[in-house]
Amino acid sequence: MQFWALIVDSFRESRDRKIFWVMLIIEIIIAAAMFCIGFQPGRIHILFGLWSAETDYFTGMSGLRHDKIAAVAVSGVMDVILGWIGVSLAIVATSGFFPSLLERGTVDVLLSKPISRSRLFLGKYVGSMVFVLFHATFFIGLTFLIIGIRWGSWLPGYLLSIPLLVILFSYVYCISAWAGVRFRSATVAIYLSLGAWVIFAGIQGIGDLFDTFPEWKKNRLAYEASVVARWVVPKTHDITYLAGKWSGAALSTELIPKIEEEDRSAVERAGQAELERMNLSPLYTIGSSLLFEAVIIGLAIWRFARKDF
Repeated sequence: MQFWALIVDSFRESRDRKIFWVMLIIEIIIAAAMFCIGFQPGRIHILFGLWSAETDYFTGMSGLRHDKIAAVAVSGVMDVILGWIGVSLAIVATSGFFPSLLERGTVDVLLSKPISRSRLFLGKYVGSMVFVLFHATFFIGLTFLIIGIRWGSWLPGYLLSIPLLVILFSYVYCISAWAGVRFRSATVAIYLSLGAWVIFAGIQGIGDLFDTFPEWKKNRLAYEASVVARWVVPKTHDITYLAGKWSGAALSTELIPKIEEEDRSAVERAGQAELERMNLSPLYTIGSSLLFEAVIIGLAIWRFARKDF
């Protein structure tokens, strides 16, 4: 019961912050903008047809195939809007949870109750997950309806993006939680967690380049170091690949409008590399990433348990 109370208290704390409502407003505005857009073969309509234009960018959607629309939904809506932008805002919103918990007066009251420090830490941590779960459910659910009603594609697998986004947030937030306990500063927690995210993405991006340009693998030392680093760190890019696979999305390379002949082979290799990532076992990509997260959270709990207040 105390553990649940901590989760609820953490969610209420995040709800009381202005950024909670800012995120909600942004999500509604984006969903409204999506509702104003419509597709027809070779054309895109804005504001319910008030303005329309021919476009090569959506040439690949000329048949309005569900897999093409799913690719737009996953790559644009889920990955960029709620993935990069939404998770970044969520990190900012929750970065002060542990520094504020460690303030004199607050931590003294909580530690006076019959609850272990590890449970106290995990209650706050899970409360942050609930914050992201709320926004992910609201936005993915809303855009799911818009994609079905307005764009004519019902994508049940797209709803699986909800738990995937929560998992993506947890990959980054574990760094924020550790930094919050270690440095007692929300600002430091934000910088370290977002910096770590860039490093995670960079390592996986370098691995993708090795797959796209096989000749790079001739440098065995660099390639093997990339493989090891890619296994160790959380695989943030794979969240998008899994969402695309479960949504039945086409490859992102299929949305490229026109390809020059000299660039075609590189694009084909990129598409093959993307297909291979989509076919990875969720147990491997999520399991190994959660192992990294468990180590970081273990260090944070150890630090929290040893602190004198």
